[in-house]
Amino acid sequence: MTEYRALKGIKVKTVSSDPPAAVGEGQMWYNSSALDYKTSVKVKAWASGGNLTAARSTGGGAGTQTAGLYAGGQTPPGPGTVNSEEYNGTAWTEGNNINTGRYEIGGTTAGTQTAGLIFGGNTAPGWNGVTATEEYNGTSWSNGEAMATTVSFLGGSGIQTAAFSAGGRTPSSTNNSQEYDGTDWANGNNINTTRQALVGVGTQTAGMIAGGEEPGGGSNEAETYDGTSWTSTATMGTARYRLSGSGSVYTASLVFGGRFNPPAADKAQTESFDGTSWTEEGDLATARQQLSGNRGTSTAALAVGGLTTAQVASTEEFSAAATVKVITDS
Repeated sequence: MTEYRALKGIKVKTVSSDPPAAVGEGQMWYNSSALDYKTSVKVKAWASGGNLTAARSTGGGAGTQTAGLYAGGQTPPGPGTVNSEEYNGTAWTEGNNINTGRYEIGGTTAGTQTAGLIFGGNTAPGWNGVTATEEYNGTSWSNGEAMATTVSFLGGSGIQTAAFSAGGRTPSSTNNSQEYDGTDWANGNNINTTRQALVGVGTQTAGMIAGGEEPGGGSNEAETYDGTSWTSTATMGTARYRLSGSGSVYTASLVFGGRFNPPAADKAQTESFDGTSWTEEGDLATARQQLSGNRGTSTAALAVGGLTTAQVASTEEFSAAATVKVITDS
């Protein structure tokens, strides 16, 4: 067998024991005790996190994997809830209530745990859409300016002073987009494909929407936003709607879960986007739709709540952990 150093023309360091896995992705060495060539690689996977204090779906998510925020949601057949919860990386605890109970905002990932933002949604079964915007300061929720157009099941992202909303239900699907500057909402340019139950990631001047429900079923289409216009980009590998995602920067974002119809089936698939192409990652442990995400990254995300045969309270955490991999066996 040809040795690695003969192929590359460089000498691989010999050690008697493995260095820490986190020594650096792509680093290679020869373990003289095990008689193996080894390398450090990152393995991306979902792991169980803490449960919400109550099972519900289509609430709004924000924050990071270790400082998350979840607000609103629904436990059928009731109306939208006013509950909000905070996550510390281990457990969820109840926060102060939002002012307007609502759900169908699960495709929105806006703000942080101490500067959160929710907007739009539906208050009760049927069509009872709202334009209400609320801002969170880490302690209490206050009302902001109403949206320009009533919408639920929207895709949105950004921060408390610069957010966007795209697509959604009005009650029929829409191609409308809106922008928030921390004070007022204004209509933006239309997205290219009319849809609802999509997800939004990124910022107001560098955002992306993906998936959603179009006539006939789920969509795999994605569009990027530069603050002025929407441009179609690479399509996801799995078409779906009622999905969620994570990504303060859309060029390092993640989408997961959702539903596809026909045939009707909840999805566990996870895909990352690097600004050019989509890559399939490890599946969620629990396939679910109407879940919520957070404003994290493609290597540090939360999947919260959602719907299977009933509402769920479980949280899953997506991380990239370094591990040692054997390249050749002795």
